Amino acid sequence: MTYMQALLGFALVAGSMALVPGLDMMMVLHETINTSRRRGIAAAWGISFGVLVWAVAAAVGLAALINAFPMAYDAIRVVGGLYLFYLAFSMARKKKSNADDMTVKEVDTDAGRQTNVSRETSLRESPTFGDCAQSFFRGFLTDFFNPKIGVFYIAIIPQFLVPGVGNLQMGVSLGLIHFVESILVLTTVSYAAAFFAGRLRNERSQRILGLISGAIMAVLGGVTIADVVKSRL
Repeated sequence: MTYMQALLGFALVAGSMALVPGLDMMMVLHETINTSRRRGIAAAWGISFGVLVWAVAAAVGLAALINAFPMAYDAIRVVGGLYLFYLAFSMARKKKSNADDMTVKEVDTDAGRQTNVSRETSLRESPTFGDCAQSFFRGFLTDFFNPKIGVFYIAIIPQFLVPGVGNLQMGVSLGLIHFVESILVLTTVSYAAAFFAGRLRNERSQRILGLISGAIMAVLGGVTIADVVKSRL
């Protein structure tokens, strides 16, 4: 297998994975609908950087390290499962929005009237750098602790290593391919979610979406921890 053949082959495999709905898409949808499109895109970048980290780590010997110290990978999976439980709780609980915290009384004059809707719109459209950084970090941790991503890279990356090409160079090359594919797919998801967000931002829709998202996160977290416990029995 040549260097270019490895890149093209991996692009097909990683691209197919990026298109499959999972934790990453759920996180971007949640951030976009409940906050803003910018924060959804920030989460997409965080997720994609997590992909890059996994690719480089697997290429430089993570698989060998895990084979030598299986408890280390089990520890990562347990922490990941607990983090998924935390996300499930944070998504499912009914939170008071920033707009609710900043509610103002309506003024009965046409010139001075300021509604909660306009204030909420302003908050959604102008997230601060700190808000976007928070979404980026949440996205990164979601991908880093996603057991599906870990298993994928540990199993797949060694098959695309090319003799004569350094493992670090190969890991960065493959990771950048998945990074770009992930950014394109998740950014599209964020734009689509923002387009339909007007129908989904009422209290009932957000509550339903939060419960569904939280349930999915909780199930995956439980399955991850149960798998670790089962492997140790």
